[in-house]
Amino acid sequence: MMAKAVAAMYQLSSLPAKDACLVELAVVEVGNNIVEHAYGDRPGGLLELRYLQSECSIEITLVDEGAPMPKEMQARVACAELLKLDPGDPSTWTTSGRGLGIVNEVMDDQCYRREGDRNYFRMIKLAPA
Repeated sequence: MMAKAVAAMYQLSSLPAKDACLVELAVVEVGNNIVEHAYGDRPGGLLELRYLQSECSIEITLVDEGAPMPKEMQARVACAELLKLDPGDPSTWTTSGRGLGIVNEVMDDQCYRREGDRNYFRMIKLAPA
């Protein structure tokens, strides 16, 4: 639902409409990671969406009160690479472990921080120059 709301708000921005589905995908990936990893698939956890729109960008921050992201994952947030699928190599067909790479591919900037008992995952999409 959050991803659909972001996609709808994105349509009101000055950014290219063709990128709305990419931004929606990034929100889905980060949201799924929060549910799966920060909350261990347990129901009832806080998941807050913050959306800030300007003429040249949108900024989306997902906030949760789950477990902090492990240090080794934090180091990968801004530089995660998306494993390329090889039709001839089944080991590349994984569906898990691709989220940060996807976010890094479709967003222009992303970062994670822990403040107090909350996690903040911020993503930015810029308008084309």
